[in-house]
Amino acid sequence: MNFKRVVFSRELSDGEIGQIGLFVLAAIRGNDDIYDYYFYIYVDQDLDITITSYRSEEVQWQAKQLLCTDLDAVVSMVEYEGFYEDYMRLLWANEIGDLNRYVAQTKKTLTQNIDPVWCIAENEKDALYYFKNIINIKDVVTIREDNEETF
Repeated sequence: MNFKRVVFSRELSDGEIGQIGLFVLAAIRGNDDIYDYYFYIYVDQDLDITITSYRSEEVQWQAKQLLCTDLDAVVSMVEYEGFYEDYMRLLWANEIGDLNRYVAQTKKTLTQNIDPVWCIAENEKDALYYFKNIINIKDVVTIREDNEETF
């Protein structure tokens, strides 16, 4: 088990670690692809725990984008959900950096009149990576730059 991929929601005493340690280890080891994930373990005051897993690819991508460690990226994903997207939107809106808004058209957006998904990225290649690998849109038909419309 690689505990370098585990983040706890708070500092734990030695006694608390002893009480929940085996349960946490068993729960994490139950994941078949354990080395493909990072884990965030929320521990409340009664030692009830919630374990959330995040794909390594997503964590490492976010860490690279935010210039932080992988574990810091896990914390930002859990405790500040949407931070990266809000940060990029703020930079784009204030014309800071070489950013554009890209819209992903999918089969559903084209045939069912559903609003398209969009992201802020430096180029189309980065936008396509975000759509396919980070937010898991598998049926991207086309991507277009769109700095005018708001959704």
